[in-house]
Amino acid sequence: MSAYVQGCYAADYDPATNTCTSVYLIPQTAGLPALSLADAQSIGAACALLWAVAWVIRRMMKQIDQA
Repeated sequence: MSAYVQGCYAADYDPATNTCTSVYLIPQTAGLPALSLADAQSIGAACALLWAVAWVIRRMMKQIDQA
């Protein structure tokens, strides 16, 4: 299912009435492709790994500052 956005050429636009005499439709593609369950799990795992690494680095920095 495609979504459409209305467009208007500058030559067809009437600023006095704020209308367009000839409207055309611009097809829009879908925003994001569908994810499989495996893809979603790998993205979630990557986010969790990144968070864990940042947490470990933060703890190490606290240990260094206390020493």
